[in-house]
Amino acid sequence: MGEYSIKYLEMLQAVIGRMAGNQFTLRTWSVGLGTAVIGYGASKEGHPKAALLAIFPAIVFWFLDAYYLALEREFRVLFSTALGAKGDQATFSFAASVTRTDLLEAFRRPAVWLVHSAVIVMALVVGALTWLR
Repeated sequence: MGEYSIKYLEMLQAVIGRMAGNQFTLRTWSVGLGTAVIGYGASKEGHPKAALLAIFPAIVFWFLDAYYLALEREFRVLFSTALGAKGDQATFSFAASVTRTDLLEAFRRPAVWLVHSAVIVMALVVGALTWLR
């Protein structure tokens, strides 16, 4: 494996690392923001239906998280392809596209839906309970 190929693999690995970091940040924000909004809705000073507002950001974060997971997988394919190349044939291609199928598959991954669906379920439960009081 030549010097250019190694540099290309390092660049791809850096992109994959950033995607993983973005996913972690999105999950942190989803849980943090969801908890804050649900907590406000459940408090005495809050509006009972305010807990339901946590559903919208959770869905947005769910979509973004799935997108970054699908994009990360595409970069891993580029990495595997570059790793299997013979000699010093680095293409330096960063052409990774996410299809609808990739995105739907990423939506269904447990690492994605477990985090965001928990926020949505909690918002629905707290919203229903506070609505009934």
